[in-house]
Amino acid sequence: MTKFLAFTANPEPASLTQTIGKAFLEGAAGKGASTEFVDLHAIGFDPTYRMADRKQYLNEAPMPDDAAALQKKILDADVIALVFPVYWCSMPAMMKGFTERVLCRHFGYNPDGSKSAIADKKFRVIMLTGSSEKWYRDSGIDFAIRQQVIYYMFHHYCGVDDAELVYVDNLEMGDNSPEARAAASKHIERIKELGASLA
Repeated sequence: MTKFLAFTANPEPASLTQTIGKAFLEGAAGKGASTEFVDLHAIGFDPTYRMADRKQYLNEAPMPDDAAALQKKILDADVIALVFPVYWCSMPAMMKGFTERVLCRHFGYNPDGSKSAIADKKFRVIMLTGSSEKWYRDSGIDFAIRQQVIYYMFHHYCGVDDAELVYVDNLEMGDNSPEARAAASKHIERIKELGASLA
């Protein structure tokens, strides 16, 4: 059975970020996949790269327990979604720390260039944005994110061939108007369909 895993990074438990992550899994579950949802804030994940992480990087100490626990979840999954709002043209600190501490050396990539533990996984990076996808493309920010996250992190370092960016765009934080809710519903249905298409 295909296993889907979604990690979210938003401190608001009832945020659209969480809803989108769950919608992705719901679509996959509808096609028979097993699913797991991980709210990084809710589990108290510490995104700060500390001395224990550095020692692991230098092969002087084992993987920190909290990072190892999340790595196990990734190893057990086939399709992994990273779901987050874009802050200042990039990932929020929680998700950035997740990539640094969990998709790290000796797991996400190896210093000798050998195949990583995640190379055969499928990743979808689902970004919630205030501006439109077109604006991100026209401004060059889309290119920068794709180069940093998709090309260098996933393709180049981690050896992951199947990694893509997905936009949930034109959002306004705190807007609960009927128009905003209708637009959000369309996004939710589209992300459900995405999950189903990958199952």
